Amino acid sequence: MNGLTLKLILISSISSLITEPINIYNHMKYIITESQLKVISELERTWRDFEYEEQYNKLKPVLVPYVINMIESYDDENDIIDLYDSKDNVVIRFNKGTLYCDKDFENTFTEHFPHPIWFVHGKYIMSDVFNHFYPDYEVKNVQSAHII
Repeated sequence: MNGLTLKLILISSISSLITEPINIYNHMKYIITESQLKVISELERTWRDFEYEEQYNKLKPVLVPYVINMIESYDDENDIIDLYDSKDNVVIRFNKGTLYCDKDFENTFTEHFPHPIWFVHGKYIMSDVFNHFYPDYEVKNVQSAHII
């Protein structure tokens, strides 16, 4: 009987592990070099641009100038560049290659444009807007953030 009880306990322990999903990505770490990260970033942008390149080329002449006109001022002190709207809110911040776009500012576009447009092209639009004001800086990454 002890052998049977032990087997039931093991089976119930294993079945509880099976019924609870395990996200293996939370437990994995990747070690890559900076050059590998650059290649991955270029492939990601190329992949996204390739699929929607024609659509973005049609939208860019309209959307980029529209967003540029929303920028009222900018400040570039302490190696951080901030772009402000008419209410003197920081809407774009550039810091060490990463461009941060204010979530409230982005929500304006996600609410007014058809679903895929901002989600697919938003980071490229913001990158092009920033490069309009600062063409000598390379944007390596674009992220949404609550900028204070």
